[in-house]
Amino acid sequence: MKNEFDYDVAFSFTAQDEALATQLNDLVSDRLKTFIYSEQQKALAGTDGQTAFSDVYGKMARIVVILYRKEWGQTRWTGVEMNAIRTRAFEHGFDFTVFIPVEPSPSTPAWLPPTRLYVGLERWGVEGAAAVIEQRVIDAGGVSQPESVAERAARLKRATDLKNAQHQFERSQEGTALANGAYEEFSDKLSAGTKTVQASGVKLEYKTSQHFRIVTCYPVNLICSWYPHYTNSIENIDLHATFYKGFPALPGFYPSFNKAVQLRAMKFKYALVRMDQRAYVSKSAPVKEFTPEKLAEHLLSQLMDIVERTPRD
Repeated sequence: MKNEFDYDVAFSFTAQDEALATQLNDLVSDRLKTFIYSEQQKALAGTDGQTAFSDVYGKMARIVVILYRKEWGQTRWTGVEMNAIRTRAFEHGFDFTVFIPVEPSPSTPAWLPPTRLYVGLERWGVEGAAAVIEQRVIDAGGVSQPESVAERAARLKRATDLKNAQHQFERSQEGTALANGAYEEFSDKLSAGTKTVQASGVKLEYKTSQHFRIVTCYPVNLICSWYPHYTNSIENIDLHATFYKGFPALPGFYPSFNKAVQLRAMKFKYALVRMDQRAYVSKSAPVKEFTPEKLAEHLLSQLMDIVERTPRD
């Protein structure tokens, strides 16, 4: 393995963890040279994607940070990245890797040696994880370079431009229309996902009423709602996803005989996350991004997890 690298850090992650990857990148990119795909698309345009990604994670990055969830390695590009990482590890060991589990029950790949420690977000937090990454780069022979005034100014300009665009998106007819369209797509995917689960023999029921989207898997009900008050603003309007044991009082429905008990409540904001990309963003830490389809899948998985551990009586 060469001593000089094109990047100090390369981040590998699934689409829904891009927000977290961006947060970590922002915390270290002023001092380290980083690779994050969303900021390198132009540089990779016109190249063989598989070869380019294999080179970055297999040769060009001093340290590789993996935001790990079970889906990592199963998508097209994380599969390429995983193979490059495993090939490099076979020849040089796993010292170049930093695994950061992102799911509530932390796990790492089965092929990772059990003696290999991971960085727990719950313990370290995002800023602590960034500090660990920076130290690992230094331990591996890298140098942390303070950014120049010009570089800091350019970074501030990018951040300011994005905030202004996000502010405008929230207060526009276009942004509201796109958010409404995303909720309809989410509703369609939630319905389709329910049918997929039903086909496996699990009893699920999907129904709608006004702005509510309801999935029932006895004894738990998932109730989603999205209701913007104006045609030109989605400011402070969230998609609510609440899990109940029993059924609460809703317009058009009778509540369950026993008072419904709230088991979990989640909120998601539809936002401009980058200049050219919109997504649902979780309002709890760590921040995660979802397409409408991935959010539907995520909530159905959460529903089944909650049903499994909820007593029926």
